[in-house]
Amino acid sequence: MTVAHRFSLGFGGIPESILLLARELEKLGVQLDVQSKDGFVEAAGRLDRLPQSALQSRPAFGDLKGFDLGGYDCVFIAGAWNPKGWWIAAKARRRGVRVVYTPKGNLARAEFRRARDIKKFPYLASVEFSLLAMSQRVIFSSALEARSSLLAGLFRNKSIVLPEPFVGPALVESQTRRPGPIRFGFMAEIAPRKGLAELTSAFVAWQAMKDAPPAELHVAGTPRPGSEGYYDKVKRLAAPVPTRVVFRGALRGAHREDFYEDIDYFVCPTRFESFGLTPLEALWHGKPVMVTDKLGALEFISDRRCIINLGDGNKTAILEAFAAAVKDSTGFSAMAHQWRMRRVTDIANDQLAREFARELGVGPTMWTEGS
Repeated sequence: MTVAHRFSLGFGGIPESILLLARELEKLGVQLDVQSKDGFVEAAGRLDRLPQSALQSRPAFGDLKGFDLGGYDCVFIAGAWNPKGWWIAAKARRRGVRVVYTPKGNLARAEFRRARDIKKFPYLASVEFSLLAMSQRVIFSSALEARSSLLAGLFRNKSIVLPEPFVGPALVESQTRRPGPIRFGFMAEIAPRKGLAELTSAFVAWQAMKDAPPAELHVAGTPRPGSEGYYDKVKRLAAPVPTRVVFRGALRGAHREDFYEDIDYFVCPTRFESFGLTPLEALWHGKPVMVTDKLGALEFISDRRCIINLGDGNKTAILEAFAAAVKDSTGFSAMAHQWRMRRVTDIANDQLAREFARELGVGPTMWTEGS
């Protein structure tokens, strides 16, 4: 059983990554149930999409007294900052059920940059430390995440790096490019570590340059709770070019796929991403991407010729990237188009599924202590 904070549309990349893993494990005959604030979902790997709100056939968080863990081989905690996950993990250990934990990037130092983040430390030093300690295996999505996570160094002996499985939807043949200026796209939950303010500032400065061609920046996403002020800051930064920075809000389903189809470049100026599904989604659509060094998925991408590096995401690096994108837009587009509807990561999903099954202690390659 997987325990997550949320498992429905509109809550970032963690629910999507759980769904993709559940589908791959299902092919091995491993059933992944999901318990979250949205309720209980049985056999999540059989879903064709994330639910709008999860089924309520079992008790939701806050009513877990009668929840039976005896029928499970493993409890898989996906994502940090979930007190109910700790409670279920503790209950599982008392009953002899294996516990595996994947923080999903939420313990990274990048999450502790603002003064308001100080209030997280008591929870980190108690609940998160306890969860890491009681788990029999800790799975990081990249070596970058393992290096960047607080407390990770204390548990190296039981940690492992396994990337996220990824496969995109079936796509129709790509259409002729839409008319109009070059379009850059950003899609993420809007929060300081996503780098949107730096991107917007650089874009506005670039458009003010005499030699810059007309361009558009389309922003998809809504602010993370507590980051509404940051979102307002981004809008103020975009004010000098109101027709060129377009705020699209949250995009789901077909609207999300259309977003990728209509952009020329996808931009991910993140300060830290433990893995990062959105750049892979863009590449699946045959779109070149612009990313910082702080993207875990880069460790597993086999061909980087359609990727423009943003360095650490500072304004100068982004301005240089805009110039490079315009200078050779035809070349970058042609390179990226070769990856349309193809896996760009080094490790096949079926291999990843077997590795996850081994670490979870289920499936055809059983995990044993000491192996």
